[in-house]
Amino acid sequence: MAELYPWFQPQFSQMLSLIKQQQLAHALVLCGQDGIGKSALADALAAVLLCKNRQSDGACGQCKSCLLRHAGNHADLLHLRTDTQHLGVDAIRQLNNFTQGAAQQHGNRVAIIPKADSMTEAAANALLKTLEEPPAGCFIVLVTSNYLQLSATIRSRCQQWQLSAANQTDTAQWLSTKITKPPPAFLLEYCQGAPLKALSLLENGTAESLSDTLRLLDEYFNGKLLLSAAVKQLDGQAELSGLLSFYIRQRLAQPLAFLKQQAVLTAYQRWCRDATRIIGQNSALALTDLLTELKTLLQHPEAKWKS
Repeated sequence: MAELYPWFQPQFSQMLSLIKQQQLAHALVLCGQDGIGKSALADALAAVLLCKNRQSDGACGQCKSCLLRHAGNHADLLHLRTDTQHLGVDAIRQLNNFTQGAAQQHGNRVAIIPKADSMTEAAANALLKTLEEPPAGCFIVLVTSNYLQLSATIRSRCQQWQLSAANQTDTAQWLSTKITKPPPAFLLEYCQGAPLKALSLLENGTAESLSDTLRLLDEYFNGKLLLSAAVKQLDGQAELSGLLSFYIRQRLAQPLAFLKQQAVLTAYQRWCRDATRIIGQNSALALTDLLTELKTLLQHPEAKWKS
């Protein structure tokens, strides 16, 4: 059986029930933020739909269909791939051709479209006819982190499954089973509750680097580190924009009155905008200006916080 993360078990059970009742929609959209394992759920669903000896809790894993799928050689399973940033019309034409004719294993056919929101307008239009008149026994599973970027006509023809990870307590417990020491307290919040992103950051060492950067920012804003030293260590760091956004929202802006919160957030947004719009911008100078402006805005008794 395809891997299934525990936080998706309720939705997967619903899908199994709908399959048993022959009421599962022929076109589904699995949507939710990055890093929660939507593709794994799509694979688990495909495994069940293709299995010839379906069990009460999913695919059997032993039938010919399951073995072909495990080998990556199932003629009735299509994972769309693209070498470009966008999913073009040629890929969707491949899908449309796949849906025609009889299944080679005499069962269902399943097509999975990852990053479905990256479809071009022409690709989305090419998909519509198949969605409007789905062939019998053919299921199309769209996976996206940006549901609203799908065209309204695509959305109207698909059953939406809004997905999220479990609450932070349960997710932290799952994460602790994958690593040898407890994850940093901030990590899941920084990853917006996405456990797979958190695990990736832990495994590649980025989480430790992020912890060091948070301590550095605390030292600067508490007056324990000079501006020049802070800029020297921060400039050019990977994930700096995302980490600054997290730090500003969670540690700087929260204690402030509304208007000052907005001023702090506006300063950060201006820094982000200039980084993308100003060609050849001196990043160290821009970061110096941002940190200086933030510290000036925080010169108020209400802005005190614990490091």
